[in-house]
Amino acid sequence: MSRALGPLVRLLLVGLVALGLAAAPAEAQAPIKLGNLVDLTGPTSDQGKDIAKGRNDAVQWFNERGGIHGRKIELVSVEYGFQPPRAVAAYKKFVEDEKVLLVLGYGTPDTEALRPFITKDKMPYLSGSYSGHLTDPRQTPYNFPGGIDYTSQIRIFLNHVKETWKDTSRKPRVAFIYADNSYGRAPIEAGRAYAKEIGIDLVDEEIIPTVVVDATSQLLTMQKKSPDFVYVNTNTQWVPVVLKDSYKLGLKVTYVINNYGIDERTPKLAGDAAEGVLGIQDVAYWGENVSGMKTLMEVHKKNHPNETPNSPYMRGWLWVIVAAEAIKRAGPNPTGEAVKNALESFKEFDTWGLTPPFTYTNEDHRPTNRARLVQVKGGKIVQVREVSVDRDMKWIGK
Repeated sequence: MSRALGPLVRLLLVGLVALGLAAAPAEAQAPIKLGNLVDLTGPTSDQGKDIAKGRNDAVQWFNERGGIHGRKIELVSVEYGFQPPRAVAAYKKFVEDEKVLLVLGYGTPDTEALRPFITKDKMPYLSGSYSGHLTDPRQTPYNFPGGIDYTSQIRIFLNHVKETWKDTSRKPRVAFIYADNSYGRAPIEAGRAYAKEIGIDLVDEEIIPTVVVDATSQLLTMQKKSPDFVYVNTNTQWVPVVLKDSYKLGLKVTYVINNYGIDERTPKLAGDAAEGVLGIQDVAYWGENVSGMKTLMEVHKKNHPNETPNSPYMRGWLWVIVAAEAIKRAGPNPTGEAVKNALESFKEFDTWGLTPPFTYTNEDHRPTNRARLVQVKGGKIVQVREVSVDRDMKWIGK
């Protein structure tokens, strides 16, 4: 640069900066903040710890590749112990103090408690709750469940019962066992109605505590009703209690577990009592041959070399992948409304193969209607077949 041009160039640069036209380096741009609600100490912390690691690792992976539109992602994390009042306080911090763009939520009790706030604030909320009550955008326009909803799962269970029942002398008999919280109860009313609709006798319902150490009394009551199939709607660490007590009592029923009740730990925790148990699962297990698994395994090995994760770790990644795609589609200066609209533009979005592709619309926030029927065999979980249920609008929001 000649001495004659130097002052002129400097003057031009000063002018550009003053006008806000000079390109700021990525490092200088404000990060995109995401609320990150996790349970690390409560009754679902066995899953929460893997979910938190998955979210953190995914955010790190995106940031190492420049973030989104040159802006880094920042997780604003709050541990809430699966207690809705603490979740409400955390949500207010996310919205009022941190001005987050989107919240990565967690369980059903808290997500359902937050519904009116989420709607009022127009806050995109991608949650680990798959409650069917959160899938109807006419009622909850900013809630986006991050997996196949519980109502679709219980319908898949009942369809499986109907399809496999061979005794023409009577209808199949089913029972529901579910946790005494809004997560456990979420699909039950729809399950009652669907069983009646397709000609299955619901003969018993047993409610177990959120933290259960002995299910003998509930199982003895259920035994008197002689169900053929039992649907269990609780978490992985509590399912083995039910299975072991049932094994000790010698009950001859077929158990089917929902997605949060059966993961890599189920055979280890329940032992022989888990053999033959079926489950409905939408997310890939650790090490499965899906397109994104290689990346997840490399990152996990780098950050947690002495650990082996369970399927909740994949869910942590899943929700960050979905959020990142929505923010990317919303443009370089995203708003909550733009992110919501971007989510509703998903059509068969590939979640790196971690789940069936996601589709959200402005009429239906159920991301998928497909899952896998899995079974414990020889101490391992194996896939039986792909299962699905139709997107009947009659069941949305239920």
